[in-house]
Amino acid sequence: MSTFPPKVRLFLLIIVLFTTTLSEAQIRIASPYSRFGIGDITGNTNAWNLSMGGIGIGISSSSHINFSNPASYTGFDSTSFLFEGGFIGSQVKLTTNIQSSTRSYGSLGYLLFGIPITKWWKSSIGLTPFSEVGYQIATFQTMQDVGRVSRVYSGEGGINRFYWGNGFAITKNLSIGVNAAYLFGNMNREAMAIYPDSLFFANVKVDNNITINSFYFTYGLQYRFNLKKNSHLTTGITFSPETRMKATTDMLAQTFFLSTSGSEYFKDTIAFINQINGRIVVPATVGAGFSFEKTDKWLAGADVKWQNWKRYSAFGLSDSLVNSLAINAGIELLPDINSYSNYLKRIRYRFGGSYNNTYLTLRGQHIREYSVSLGLGLPLRNSKTALNLGLQFGTRGTTDAGLISETALRFVIGFTIYEKWFVKRKYY
Repeated sequence: MSTFPPKVRLFLLIIVLFTTTLSEAQIRIASPYSRFGIGDITGNTNAWNLSMGGIGIGISSSSHINFSNPASYTGFDSTSFLFEGGFIGSQVKLTTNIQSSTRSYGSLGYLLFGIPITKWWKSSIGLTPFSEVGYQIATFQTMQDVGRVSRVYSGEGGINRFYWGNGFAITKNLSIGVNAAYLFGNMNREAMAIYPDSLFFANVKVDNNITINSFYFTYGLQYRFNLKKNSHLTTGITFSPETRMKATTDMLAQTFFLSTSGSEYFKDTIAFINQINGRIVVPATVGAGFSFEKTDKWLAGADVKWQNWKRYSAFGLSDSLVNSLAINAGIELLPDINSYSNYLKRIRYRFGGSYNNTYLTLRGQHIREYSVSLGLGLPLRNSKTALNLGLQFGTRGTTDAGLISETALRFVIGFTIYEKWFVKRKYY
């Protein structure tokens, strides 16, 4: 019989199930732009943060876990345990000058735990996506003496992040923190050239698999300025240094023929590379943010984040990436936390928006991303435990120069469990 208390056994079971789910290669997005670099970089998709445009660097909360800035953990209550989890779904419409298609995906999104150690030291453990790969692109052309040529590019997988974060209160208003993350996962990419009209050209397929296992650190600082009664300004900065991630790549190139039913019959192996070790350089990131807040009434804030993607390289090869700049802003409104006769006044209403000048420039076009978001925090009676709903609508890319435009609708269903674990109960 296990000696662990029931709550601890439940905690360990959730960790095992969530780790297993995220570790499996799965397609969680549909974006041709995830073909480049290490895929689509995943921000803070916690329902609370996403609903407010993705802000997090300059906010701290006693009832939410904000891993965007590890210094924010000092906002946890000293006697309470926090647990947050969420499901993420998305519907993506891809449009070119001649056609469009729609795809839908869903997956477990995040699992976060907030734990007080002492009054001045708070900790968090979490499992979230770090980057995502999911795309399938086909191009067609006709060549003289060859006929039709189809080229198909596809990819799936991504990198997961398991982190342990710690925040320390240096003074009453100054906090610092660090997230130590272990990054792991696989990115599978495939390229095919198919010659349906030729008897002399064999079709070619190249499979490339990259496995990543490495550590990644994010440092944070927050300072809180007390203003009028129950009002304050919080400023924050974050920094993630350049990381040379350990990676292993396998590559297999083969020729094949297609049957009338579409089955592949492999003919020869052109090249095979097994277990080549190398490094993927993820460049440094710097962020800054602030928020104004009146306790249990309203919050408004903004973030800016810059990343030096010109430093990116994989296995010694650089790419034509450019530096990225993201700006996020959002608000949260709470009409009346004590209005038990009107539940609508106890709901937290959230709104936000973001702009991302991404690291991609393709065919002379800089790929930009815009989004707006909204959400609700639905509290349980007499508790800080809540159901959080978030909705984000965004666009990325353009149809100019033969590129692809994305229109995405993303929703997050999350929950926050707030419980007093460290209070001794007295019985009379």
